[in-house]
Parts: sequence; C-alpha cells; structure tokens
Amino acid sequence: MKPTDPDTITPADQAKLIAVYMRLCPDDQVTDDDPRRSVIAAEILDVGRAPSITAALEVIEYWRQPAAWAIEFVSSVRRSVGRMKLQAN
Repeated sequence: MKPTDPDTITPADQAKLIAVYMRLCPDDQVTDDDPRRSVIAAEILDVGRAPSITAALEVIEYWRQPAAWAIEFVSSVRRSVGRMKLQAN
C-alpha cells in the first residue's frame, strides 16, 4: 500500500482525521501549528483505508507501541474512518 501524501489531504479532512487521533491519543495534543499534523493525518487515513488489520498495523509499526494497544488503536481508527465522509484524495 502506497502511503498517502500528506499534502493531498484537504484542511477539512485533516481536521477530522486529527480529531480521531486526539480522541485515541489524548496525551499527545496536536495543535494547528504542529509540524507533525499533516503526517499524522495521512497515517490515520492510511490506517483507516488499509485492506487488513495487518496492513494497518504496518503503518504505525514504527510507533513501537505494545501489540494490544496497537490492535485496539487500528481497529478504532478503521471504524471511525470508515464512517467519515471525506473529500477525495
């Protein structure tokens, strides 16, 4: 799966994707001027659109989180992104 280019995500979609991230990772607040913002949004989109849980876990593998946490995270992201109405990327 080719990673999403962060620059292709609209500001409205980015805000929705960041809201999912901040709900699931409340200890890591992402402000509007955070340089990681667009990359995090792209990763959330990639997790949500991954063809399988395994592929979704590969997107965030470098985060080095415990397996149980990562599985719960990608499952929640996939449910949330699946329900979102996003503009085309």
